[in-house]
Amino acid sequence: MKKIKEKLKTLFKITVSIVLIVYLVLNKVDKNELIRNFKLLDWRFIPLIFILIVSHYIVSSFRWKSLLVHDKAKNVSPLYLFNLYFIGAFFNNFMPTSVGGDVYKAYMLSKKIDDSAIGLSSVFTERFTGIIMLALIALLSLSKSLGFKVLILIIWLVMGIYLGLYALKLLSKTKFKFFKKVYDALMIYRNYPKVLLFAMLSSIIVQVLSILTQYFTFMAIGVRLPIFYSFLAFPVITLAGFFIPSLNGYGVQDALYMSMFSLVGVPAETAVSASIIYHLLRLGVSLIGGVLYALGKDS
Repeated sequence: MKKIKEKLKTLFKITVSIVLIVYLVLNKVDKNELIRNFKLLDWRFIPLIFILIVSHYIVSSFRWKSLLVHDKAKNVSPLYLFNLYFIGAFFNNFMPTSVGGDVYKAYMLSKKIDDSAIGLSSVFTERFTGIIMLALIALLSLSKSLGFKVLILIIWLVMGIYLGLYALKLLSKTKFKFFKKVYDALMIYRNYPKVLLFAMLSSIIVQVLSILTQYFTFMAIGVRLPIFYSFLAFPVITLAGFFIPSLNGYGVQDALYMSMFSLVGVPAETAVSASIIYHLLRLGVSLIGGVLYALGKDS
């Protein structure tokens, strides 16, 4: 029964992606203009975008490594985590939502160190610090238009984090021992403030790399976005990918690109073209993960 539910969830998310893509192509986008934009692609930007994506994985791997403070995980090498990042990106192409690869990474690390709680908590913390910095970048980008209201939103964000940890604490006191293991694995970071600071600072670098990757994708088709607006729009689009059901952001990202960049005068066809190119570039880089998986670099 559980397997059937999981298959239905995946089918639903694939359907959402397909419906959005078909809707955009048939109703919102001039297909001839879309093809013309692809022909305008400046290939000189492709190596730069490739380097930015790989750099994103390298910095993320070191961030993850810094969070492995538990005795069982201290000997895990950054290279192994780097391989898992690539392989996780490869599996993201076939798994629902943009965090599907995280499930794989947590599973493989847990298997390697023989501790599922530590594996899960490290992946969760690594991803969570990224989401926090992503949200803060978006909120700070809004500060010019929202002013004091941004501070209120940040307070709500902090309160949400505390409530989430408190809920986990309550769950850790139930009969489900796994929640206690995860809670204890997370609470160990209270003794490592420098580790959390490093994770936060490296998360800023990770998010800036992600924003620049998408920014230069637009430049590759001749569009220079307002840099300030880019630091608002791209984090919002990325955050949406975590929560809106889809297959690795397909359809959802395209619709959000079209919607958000229309506000700064970017035609729908151009925005969707940039989104598709970004999809293809990420797919191309992730194929390295497929090769690493075939070579058994995840064991």
